[in-house]
Amino acid sequence: MTSRRSIAERVIAQASTRGTPIDGDAEFMAIVELWVAGEIEAAEMRDRYNALLERRSRGKHNSEISPQAPEGTAVQASAGAADEATP
Repeated sequence: MTSRRSIAERVIAQASTRGTPIDGDAEFMAIVELWVAGEIEAAEMRDRYNALLERRSRGKHNSEISPQAPEGTAVQASAGAADEATP
């Protein structure tokens, strides 16, 4: 069985290869670490990430741009490979 840590590392590497690194986002990585530790499931990780994006989007509309959310990097999370890692 593939470990959650190896899945997270693979996804992070793929994002970097595509030119959209995600490991520099401390808030997102904190959510990922909760999932890796088994404290939350993939669906909860996705929900928390989408909530994070929503908060950042509202902040941008209020002219409060987060330094951790550069233009053009927000991508809505959807069900996918992370769901396969449930032990």
